[in-house]
Amino acid sequence: MKKSVTARGRPIDKNKKIAQKAKLLAAAQSLLTEKPYGQISIRELTQRANINSAMVSYYFKNKEGLFIALLDEMSASHFMNMKNIAQAKNPIKAFISNIIAMLNDNSSFAQLIHQELANSNSELSAIFIERFPKKMATFLPQLIKKNTLIQDDKKAKHAAFSLINMIIMPFMNKNIRQYAWQISDQEMQSNDWIEHIYQQFIYGCSAITKTTDTE
Repeated sequence: MKKSVTARGRPIDKNKKIAQKAKLLAAAQSLLTEKPYGQISIRELTQRANINSAMVSYYFKNKEGLFIALLDEMSASHFMNMKNIAQAKNPIKAFISNIIAMLNDNSSFAQLIHQELANSNSELSAIFIERFPKKMATFLPQLIKKNTLIQDDKKAKHAAFSLINMIIMPFMNKNIRQYAWQISDQEMQSNDWIEHIYQQFIYGCSAITKTTDTE
């Protein structure tokens, strides 16, 4: 059997390609937990992945391409979970629990939200908005209409936007949450916190429907 050969250091073996790409994606996600995207160098990425630096341009063209691929991978996984959530016994609470778990398990994702959304000229920011907020702006209002008394499209959209902000903001303002309010990461992962967000949201939905009934 002939062994796989390389051209100018580029791997031909399919399994090796898959493994190297996975290592670079894992390195990108890991480094995001330590520093902002703009401070991460290709050298750091390839050292963390233990791969030749030329592989970044070979697989992803550049650093931004690597992080776009990471966003694509996270988006695909995230919205696959959303399909399961829609079938849950309590879809709204399951949604809240899932997003909180994702942010707790992927602190790099919360960091990327915080860093890149502040930079409106970044291609990465535009890609992030396409992969997550725009998809969520389609999915969540429909979930709310199916599982609450809110049926008006505009009100469902406003309720969805409010719910997302209720969940995400404590992660984006982590320092304020921890040092001013003394709310720890462990507390954010508790069932009590999930129930707190859920009850706030349901109360708000009830208020919206009461207002609608009296109009």
